[in-house]
Amino acid sequence: MSIIEKNWDIKFNLDEIEENSYREFEDKVKSLHEQIISHIENGFKVQKGIYNGNFAQNHDDELKSLIEQNKQLRHNIDTKAEELSQQKIQYENYKKDQKLLSQEIKETHEAFLMAKKYYKKFLKMYYTIETKSNESHTIFVQFFTESKKESENYSVRLSRDTKTGSYKLLSVTPKLHIFNELQQTLQETNDVPGALCSIRQAFLAIKTNKK
Repeated sequence: MSIIEKNWDIKFNLDEIEENSYREFEDKVKSLHEQIISHIENGFKVQKGIYNGNFAQNHDDELKSLIEQNKQLRHNIDTKAEELSQQKIQYENYKKDQKLLSQEIKETHEAFLMAKKYYKKFLKMYYTIETKSNESHTIFVQFFTESKKESENYSVRLSRDTKTGSYKLLSVTPKLHIFNELQQTLQETNDVPGALCSIRQAFLAIKTNKK
């Protein structure tokens, strides 16, 4: 008894088998390719984060965001460096101005001391600031002496407004009949040397008449 029946078809189409096998192989390769790409993409994907207000969904976006941040940071650094350079220049100019101002103050003070010495020696006039406040100074002037005497004879008191620089004639000793006139003139002109000169002349006349 034969194990092969007569009606069995044992012919094989090799070309068809080869074609089917190649198609299956191609499908598997394509599937593997897609899986590899998927793994690569999933490997680079990160959770959504905010960088400069933009959502970064993968490392490429994150890298771009970091590059933009770096550019902005460099810009900020350059801006701050420029500001620092400008401030350094301003500080150097400030030091120069301060040096010049200190020199001017020194020269002015020396001139003031020389003038004070001159007034005392040749005009025999003593003066000092008796009281000081934020609003005003009270100035005492005494003629015909280089140092303050116990008696306030031949003396003047003035008030100086520290904000406006204006002077007021407060009192004179002895009293002068031109006091009100001098007070009014000083208020209008703020001419302290002129007022003191007039007062000294009046005092000198009184002193001469006493001899």
